[in-house]
Amino acid sequence: MGARLTVAQDQPEKEPEEVIRDYWAAAKARYMNGDFWDYGSPEWQALPLEDPRKMAGLVAFAQMWMRYGDEIATNLNQALAQPPLYQRATTEACEKAFRDLAAQQQRRKEAA
Repeated sequence: MGARLTVAQDQPEKEPEEVIRDYWAAAKARYMNGDFWDYGSPEWQALPLEDPRKMAGLVAFAQMWMRYGDEIATNLNQALAQPPLYQRATTEACEKAFRDLAAQQQRRKEAA
């Protein structure tokens, strides 16, 4: 008998094969329904590894890579690259945003 994995406190333990099968079925359903974030996007990166949408996004990217070759990987790398310095926020803009946020929080405290 193989090792058993606990899925959640209120659910019975599952065999690793069953966990993988369920995860893959959920990821496939998300992929088929288009319910996933683009691979590499900030939303995709924020997903936990166990979220089936993460795998669905990966599968979609793999399909595009298979169809379009290395061009799609190059495009992804360019999209994920940092913006040029002239497009980045200045220190002054960051400080202003911080001051605005702090003032907004202060107003909320005073209103409460």
